[in-house]
Amino acid sequence: MKKLKWKSSVSTKLISLITVIVAITGIVIGIFSYNVAKAQLVESGESELRKITDGAYSILELLNQEVEEGRLSLEEAKDEARLLLNGPENNKQEYDYSQTNFVYKNNGYVLAYDEELVLQLHPTEIGSEPADDLNRSNRASLVKAGKASEPDDRIAEYSDLQEDGSYKDKTAYMRYFEPWDWTIGVAVYQDEFYEGLHQLFLVIISSVVVIIVISAIIFYLLTRKKLVSLTMVADVATSIAEGNIKKTNLKESQDEIGLLAAAFNKMSDQLTTLVTNVHQSSDQLLDAATDLSAISEQTSASSEEVGNAMEEISRGTQEQANDLEDISYRVDLLSQAVQKMQGETTKVDTITTETEELSSNGQEIVSKLQKSNSEAVHASRAIAEDIQQLNQKVTKITSVMDTIEHIAEETNLLALNASIEAARAGEHGKGFSVVADEIRKLAEQSKDATHQVQQVVSTIVAETDKTVEAVRSNVQSSEGLNNDVEETEGIFVDLQQAVKEIVAAIGSVKTEMDQITNEVEKMNENIESVSSVSEETAASVEEITSSVDEQINAIANVAKSAENLTGLNQDLSNIINRYTISK
Repeated sequence: MKKLKWKSSVSTKLISLITVIVAITGIVIGIFSYNVAKAQLVESGESELRKITDGAYSILELLNQEVEEGRLSLEEAKDEARLLLNGPENNKQEYDYSQTNFVYKNNGYVLAYDEELVLQLHPTEIGSEPADDLNRSNRASLVKAGKASEPDDRIAEYSDLQEDGSYKDKTAYMRYFEPWDWTIGVAVYQDEFYEGLHQLFLVIISSVVVIIVISAIIFYLLTRKKLVSLTMVADVATSIAEGNIKKTNLKESQDEIGLLAAAFNKMSDQLTTLVTNVHQSSDQLLDAATDLSAISEQTSASSEEVGNAMEEISRGTQEQANDLEDISYRVDLLSQAVQKMQGETTKVDTITTETEELSSNGQEIVSKLQKSNSEAVHASRAIAEDIQQLNQKVTKITSVMDTIEHIAEETNLLALNASIEAARAGEHGKGFSVVADEIRKLAEQSKDATHQVQQVVSTIVAETDKTVEAVRSNVQSSEGLNNDVEETEGIFVDLQQAVKEIVAAIGSVKTEMDQITNEVEKMNENIESVSSVSEETAASVEEITSSVDEQINAIANVAKSAENLTGLNQDLSNIINRYTISK
């Protein structure tokens, strides 16, 4: 791993920060000390000016006392004051103020103005008037300050014009001496107050530099070990960021860096355990996702098979419903045929009743036998035709019954297949299995009822055959009536007996037809019941199909989720594989 450059290292930044802090602190303290010293020097200078002025004022008082006592004249006293306060007079008729005690440092000499602002005390300009307005204004401010009642108000500051045309600030302390009408004081340039400040400034700067260097060295020596530990922590963090996880043994202590090192030691242990566990969990997750995907595919295939079975059951149910509609239609036709047969039977019954009456009266009207014989032959032929039609319709009934029996067998077979598919469907097919059993039972009942109807129809066919034979015999007898009139009476007796038998047979046929009508009505009811059950079965099949579709969709979602889970696991593996565990 590359080492941190010294410019960007924490130690360099901290030392720079300490240097800046110490420098700022030193500068602030230096400025504060400089200003405090400056204020103290100004205050000390002003106090010194006050003392010099008060001393000069005392000299004027002593000289004025001698004037009052007559020992000196006023002018002599003023000249004496100039010698005492401004120094002895030299060859240039100037006063050497350096030889007097009433001087502040080098250039702070005593001066005095009268009411006309004329200099009365000055080393070189005694008797001079104001040179310009600025000079007049400055002198007026000094005289005004000297007449102040409070000592602090007797200090005046003004700008003095220099020979080079520049201005320089001066400070003066003035005091008004009333007996001579003088305002006396000492005026000095303000920078004379600050002569020692330059040395103080150099001392402060030097001290700040020394403190900065010493502070930086001490800080570096005190923090070097900690900074080394911090650098090691940074190296470990960089190594972890690059994917190289290893257990660390950084030096621990009770300070913040030591606690950070302890935290990194603990974190490296936990990261090692975490990455190892995530590797294992990732493998387990991949296996689980693979198993889930396989299970979802198997379940999806099974659900599709169930869906296909439900579709076949639905188609079978629809075909059954169509067959039931066809059966219902055919049963309606059968009912209509039976009703028509009942009408024909009623006609036959009426005819046979009339024939019986004619047979009873035949013996009385033998003479009219020839005439009525043709009518009897005609009636017998009509009866033969009706009986023949009845026989044909009964034959049709037999065919219909065969069809009904075949439909019942097909329904029973469909119900058996539905029970098998419901058993395959498991829990979802229990309700459908019950319905299929009920359909099978109804089919068996229909088959039994059809057998009964077939038996009745067979009886009707047998009786009809007998009737046909009787009618044929009657026709033959009627046709031979013209040849053997003598046998007419016996024939009429036989005819009467045959008619009675016909009436009895017709009554039996009527009874059987009533039973057929009742059975047809029951058959209609059973067909309606089977149709209702078939509709319920179709609805149940639709619900099961819908549930199967929802299950297929859910399984597809599960399969998709399993694929997504596999992709996420792959992403997780790619991320985890970036990290290596170093022993």
